[in-house]
Amino acid sequence: MDSILQDRRECYITGATEGLHKHHVYAGSRRKAAEQWGCWVWLRWDWHNGAPYGVHQNPDLDRRLKQECQERFEELYGHEKFMEVFGKNYL
Repeated sequence: MDSILQDRRECYITGATEGLHKHHVYAGSRRKAAEQWGCWVWLRWDWHNGAPYGVHQNPDLDRRLKQECQERFEELYGHEKFMEVFGKNYL
């Protein structure tokens, strides 16, 4: 499925179009659901896991992406569906 947060293949943070990694906003046991429901973004490699400020090392950025994705998901499918699929409220 396409990302619910982006309609172009560019870094969600910088707009760069090279060196991109696909980041699943909800990972671990929720990664498959994140893929199925479009809860992922493109990130430049450093913003993904290549630098200390990247999402995998930066809890504030990680939380921001989770919140933005939840807001968008709920616009499309509702809060109840989000809780059914992901089981945790990030807002």
